[in-house]
Amino acid sequence: MEDMNVDLLFHHGGKWTLKPHLLYDERYVHSLRAFNSNHLNLIDIKEVFENNLGFVLVKQVLVKGPSGNLFLVQDSDGIRILQELLTEAFRVVHVFAVDDNEEIVFAPNIINHSETYHVQCEYGTDAELESDDGLVDPTSDGEYDFEELELIKMQKNKEVNANLSHYKDLFLNMTFKNLDDARKTCNLYALATKKPLKVAKSDRKRLRYRCIEGCPFAILVSLDGKGPGYKLKTFKQEHNCEEALHNPRATTNTLSHYFKSKVQNNPKYALKDMKQDLMNNFNLNTNDSKLKRAKRMALQKMQGSFLDEYNRLEAYANEIRMTNPGSDVVINLSKDAMVKGKRKFLRMYICFNAMKVGWKEGLRPFIGLDGTFLKGQCKGQLLVAMAQDCDNSFYPLAWAVVDKKTTTTWTWFLQLLEKSLNLKNGDSITFMSDMQKGLLNAVENVLPLSNHRYCVRHVEANWMKRFRTGEMKKLMWWAAWCTYEEDFKDQLNALGALSEEAAEDLVKFPPQRWCRTYFDTVCKNQMVDNNFTESFNSWILVPRGKPILKMLEEIRVKIMNRLRKKEKEAETWNIHYKHSPKCMELFIAYSKIANLCKLEFNGDLGFEVSEGEDRHIVNIVEKKCSCRSWQLTGIPCPHAIKTLRYKNIEPRDEISWWYTKEAYLRTYGAKLLPMRGEQFWQVLPEHAMDPPDLVKTVGRPKFKRDREKNAAIKRAGEWSHSRKGTKMTCSKCGSQAHNARSCKASEKGSISSLKRKRGRTEEVEQDEEVFDVNSSAPQLTQEGFESDIYAPRQRQYEPFGPTRELESDPILRPRIIFEELTRLKMRQNQQTRSANRVITFRGDHRGVSEPTDLPYSPTKVTWKGKEAMTSNQLERAREKKVGKLKTKKANGRSQI
Repeated sequence: MEDMNVDLLFHHGGKWTLKPHLLYDERYVHSLRAFNSNHLNLIDIKEVFENNLGFVLVKQVLVKGPSGNLFLVQDSDGIRILQELLTEAFRVVHVFAVDDNEEIVFAPNIINHSETYHVQCEYGTDAELESDDGLVDPTSDGEYDFEELELIKMQKNKEVNANLSHYKDLFLNMTFKNLDDARKTCNLYALATKKPLKVAKSDRKRLRYRCIEGCPFAILVSLDGKGPGYKLKTFKQEHNCEEALHNPRATTNTLSHYFKSKVQNNPKYALKDMKQDLMNNFNLNTNDSKLKRAKRMALQKMQGSFLDEYNRLEAYANEIRMTNPGSDVVINLSKDAMVKGKRKFLRMYICFNAMKVGWKEGLRPFIGLDGTFLKGQCKGQLLVAMAQDCDNSFYPLAWAVVDKKTTTTWTWFLQLLEKSLNLKNGDSITFMSDMQKGLLNAVENVLPLSNHRYCVRHVEANWMKRFRTGEMKKLMWWAAWCTYEEDFKDQLNALGALSEEAAEDLVKFPPQRWCRTYFDTVCKNQMVDNNFTESFNSWILVPRGKPILKMLEEIRVKIMNRLRKKEKEAETWNIHYKHSPKCMELFIAYSKIANLCKLEFNGDLGFEVSEGEDRHIVNIVEKKCSCRSWQLTGIPCPHAIKTLRYKNIEPRDEISWWYTKEAYLRTYGAKLLPMRGEQFWQVLPEHAMDPPDLVKTVGRPKFKRDREKNAAIKRAGEWSHSRKGTKMTCSKCGSQAHNARSCKASEKGSISSLKRKRGRTEEVEQDEEVFDVNSSAPQLTQEGFESDIYAPRQRQYEPFGPTRELESDPILRPRIIFEELTRLKMRQNQQTRSANRVITFRGDHRGVSEPTDLPYSPTKVTWKGKEAMTSNQLERAREKKVGKLKTKKANGRSQI
């Protein structure tokens, strides 16, 4: 650019006002006159604030644009854009800065600058208006036809709703684009008014409708003599007929128009629901074949909208970048299609700037990863990354649309996530996910320094294919909730007492990935399952069935509203507590356990706290306990609470900052900025792209999901109970191995059999009462249900299912075991015993440790009595061997 001298005005000494608009309360101004614009530099601007104006450390630099709006300048590209904006009319640059002790401000980045510098114009006349110049005299008596204007406005606002309220009235002189438009309007009018209109005349120039014989109603639509288009010229709206149960105007095309929006929002909209809606709204009865054709026609129209959505994706991405500066939106196109000269959609990644700010301001370094399938016309997978706020609710960080879940797609997603959140190779970050092979490889390659946990529900789903008893399931969960190794070994021994094979099969899954005993203590989160990520997938269940653009927009709007509502929820917290409700629930449960603990003090810093048979060491200076609960959660454990109370220290003051109301409000302080509607997007012809190819998912689709034992009773009879594994019992004589139909004892005497039947009925009723209790979450003891009275009546289930290879995405069953109802409840009701076992500290500086001397070891794979290896183990061994050869070869070259 040409040399231009500008005036730089540095504003300082004031305060920032963030709401309702970003403003700076100006106090002092430092100026640099006649500064060469080519010498503008961001570092020099920061040095002026820090060296001359008393700033400690400049975090942000802002300038005023030509229109007076504030823009962020973050790098040399921002300086370049600023230089391009300089003109003779805009040569005074106002510069602002945010100091280190001030809150960051939200403003658009100057590289996204799109505003135009407008010059205000004044309007005037040079001479009086003269009639012979052809101008209209403003004082003339001409009147405007406001009725015609109102009619045009009413036609513009017509939309198809549930009861067709906008089509219940027609007006004389209504205009239509063509006869098809007029035909559609008249058919919907007949449907809305429930009148059986018939076509009296239909050709290329006119359209005439009449009602049944004897009814004066008539409509005539013909060419508008004043220009192109058609007009309603005759309209006799009086009726003397009754409502029609069968309406000839309810054609397939008309019904497809009526059901279009409903079918698009819910492609599984059932025929019986369509039929019921027509009967409720219009008292109309129609056959199923016509409804099938109407639904098929609506879906065909929808297919065009599905394909057209991809042509507007790039414009949508540009709109996000412009309205939400700092957001990351990446669209990948297929390279194979590009070789053929086509643009085909492959993947899309979205991470809003507000989510980045929330992650940095108040969220623990804990991320859940998961993928869920899309249910719309164009199939695919939605990959999501979720954080968890201090109240254990999900907080969306980023999401991406891909064709399927593979190592390639997960690697691409995690690479973008690392850049968006500045994860630094995963250092001090903990991830939670299922055991999908592609995801595990991607995390290991992209974020090698991170900690990775497995969701226990996926471990349970794979492990319980062979071991399905409720007691084993309870012990498996209790083992996952153990926080120190001695307790973990006790639970493995208890499980091994029931089945050694089950215990050996369980430790096949690395305990350091799913047991709290070996978790890191940096992220201050002791979650063992990925439920919060699964909750997000259920939360967006309806949008997942819509076209890609509508789906992404609905997800954005839902998140925007959620951020606002969550911030509002903080007002409902208990005013006496400064921590989140979920945190206080756990703290209160720990406090009850602390009342049962016994403390010993050595007079210095040594505290021994006994709970049950274990003695724990507490260090209140380093905020550590040998049970590791304090380090895992940041919430004082029962032993720490007992110690703090002894030292007259309020335990609640020792809760980690991550659970405070301040952290919660800082998390939800950043909001998604509103976006304009589709009509304002700049859609260009070069943005057009084809949808991705339809990818068939691996495996046979499941039509009937696996059910839990006693599932029907636990879910209040929503489905029938399976009789698989039950023993047949006769309802007449009470014997087993036959039923009442084949019972021979009933032939000997009807009275005795009737008495036995009545007695059996009473026993069954008693048994059902006991069975309801037994079918709840597993109790602390099952001794009360081993009575001989009820033993013959209990349904007995046997383990089933062959040994199969682990599934990366197995079917998850409803979890019925909860820590607060079982494990914590047992600890609150335990009896005081002599503590003989001393629990010591374990783990490195991050709290991570490895299992040692477990009572059971994983069973090895055998084939015909000999030790064997799985295909996955062979693949890993091959990769390891190839890696060693490459390293050896590289070392040999370096020596040469």
